[in-house]
Order: sequence, then C-alpha cells, then structure tokens
Amino acid sequence: MKTLILKRNIVINLTLGCILTLAFTLETLAQSPMLFRNDGKTFALKELDFMSHGVEYIKENDPVEAKNSCLNFDILLLIYPLGTYHYYSKPQDKLVNVEYSNSRNNKIDKIITRDERVIPANILGTNGGSYQYTDLNTGEDAVMKQDQVLAILFKDGNYKFFSDKVTVASALQKIADQINTFNNAMVGTQGGNQIPTMPEDNLEEELPDFNRQLFRDKALSKTKELGDYLSLISNKNTKFQKANEAIDAAVKLFLNEDAIMEVSSVNRSEVQKYKIRKYFERLKLLKYSEIKITWSNISYVSNIKKHEDGNYYGIVTLEQKFDGYNSDGQLVYSDVTKKNMTVILKTYDKYVVGKKETHWDVYLGDIGVVVTK
Repeated sequence: MKTLILKRNIVINLTLGCILTLAFTLETLAQSPMLFRNDGKTFALKELDFMSHGVEYIKENDPVEAKNSCLNFDILLLIYPLGTYHYYSKPQDKLVNVEYSNSRNNKIDKIITRDERVIPANILGTNGGSYQYTDLNTGEDAVMKQDQVLAILFKDGNYKFFSDKVTVASALQKIADQINTFNNAMVGTQGGNQIPTMPEDNLEEELPDFNRQLFRDKALSKTKELGDYLSLISNKNTKFQKANEAIDAAVKLFLNEDAIMEVSSVNRSEVQKYKIRKYFERLKLLKYSEIKITWSNISYVSNIKKHEDGNYYGIVTLEQKFDGYNSDGQLVYSDVTKKNMTVILKTYDKYVVGKKETHWDVYLGDIGVVVTK
C-alpha cells in the first residue's frame, strides 16, 4: 500500500453532494483503504483494524498517527483494494462483508449501471469516455458510455466510482447478493482464447496442520473462560453490576449475539433455546439461592471444517453439571448434560504501515444439548 498521491492539482470535494470524478484515478483509489462515514467525512487509511463494535484506524498522512474509531452504524461504506467492501446493515446490526474479487470470482469485472444493474464483464479498454467490454452473460462485445456507469469493481480488486458516495453506497448494498453469486465458471471463451476457471472452495477442506493445534488450544481456552463467567453470573453472591459486566464479557466470546444456547432439564422432555445474552440474563435471575455450574470431560476440538463463509468450524464436547440449592443450603435440583459447543476460527485483515496483515481469533457459536441425565 503506497502513499496517496495527489500531485496533479486535482481538487476533490468529498461532501455528500459531490461527484467523484475520473480525476480520482484508479491508481489513487487502489493505494489505500477508504472509509466513507455517514457524517460526510472520507479518509484514506494507513492502518485499519476491525473490532466487534466498529473499526479503529489511522488516517494516511497523519503525522502523529492518532488512533481513531468509527462505530459500525456510522459507516456508510468501507472499501479497500483487496476486492472487499463493507456496509452497515441496520436489520442485522452489523457490518456486511462483500467480496467482489476473490478466488471464486476474480476473473470477472463488475459494471454497476446508473439503474443499478450489474453486468459481469471482461473490460477490454476505454475509448473517448466509453468502456469497451465483453458481456459475460451473452459472450458478446459491447460499449457503454461513462455517463451510464455508476461504478466499476475490477477483477483485480481495484475500483472506480462515477457518482457521489451516498448513491454508490446505496447501490452496492442493493446488489450485494448479485455480486456474491458471480462465479468464474461463467467465464467462457473470449477472442478464441479459453480463460481458465478457478475451482470452487472446498467446503470440506480441513484446517492446515500448522494451525490445527493453535486453533484447538485457543478454542479450549475460550471454552474454559466461558465456564468461569457462567460460575460468576450464576453465583448469588456476585454483585448485580459485576454480574452484568460478566455477561457483557461472556457475550464477547461468541461470534455474534445470535448464537443459541440450548437448555434442558430432567423434568421436561423438550429442549428450550435462547439467544446467548437472554440465556445469561435468565441464569442471573434463576430462583435458586445458590447455583453451581461445573464443566468436565472437555474434549479436544473435532470435526474441523471450512464452511462457505470462509471460517473454520469445529466442535468441543463437554459435560455440564448444574446444581441448584434452596435457602437452607439443600440441593433441590441437579443434572448432568452432555453438550456440543461450536467453535469458530475467523480471520480478519489489519493494515499496518501500508501492509496488510491477516490475523485470526477463535469465537464460540451455538451450544447444543446432546443428552441430559
């Protein structure tokens, strides 16, 4: 990643009503991740780090390299020249990641038109303000005038915008599903030369051996950490505020708050399901005077598989012993439940001093009941 170069006396107005003209060249855009905020501010980034609540970043050319932050819901669009863009989804309350150039679709240019159509193409060149391309849907060569184009997402990860960022961001949100359906298999013969296609991701691919033990160690560490929080939350001697802090910390162990905890009892046949925060809140308010939750027979991570979202998933099996006591200290309820806990290895990109670094962490997922006795 190089320094953003603006040495051609180009005046760029990045207010909401502006136009990102062709003067904002392909080479310039490709040099830095770009953050477009809802408050109208736009920054080229030197360093970028994804957090659960938003992003932290250092602006390019910032002499003091001050750390800034932006919450997810304040992000209009975040795009960087590795073939990925992000936008905030209000219904999902998170950043949505769209890979417009990866091993699955990196032989396809994507032309987004003013009427928000997406044309899978092989761009051949420009001539007098028009783009010459091969339409991969039809296999025919075509020409499109620049004033018909809203944006181009190039197969090498570069991109060009031809309108204001609000309009472009809105379109990129609407066409995200279309982008995700593109596959190199649609690339056929062009000019008599066969373009090789990339194989589909192997969804059964196992985690590379050199990372397997690290994954297992960290997954077991997170599992045991959750057990500690459960004991703290369920302990009636824990102060209310402290229990709430423990809940917040426990929730952060999970990939997101949609993770499900299954709950069973020897007194009923059905298994109840709760989202993870709701489960912790219920646990804190259970009627017992004292609760003890202990975990034992925690197995190694097994069944490690790569899923279609690009993350690796595994299973930790454990036994949970639940004891509930009344105000006289008598044990009034007890059970032992065998549970399967999903653990997830997720990678994320961080930009440091102009270079992309790939980091990873392990998160917890759904926790299901196998048997209760």
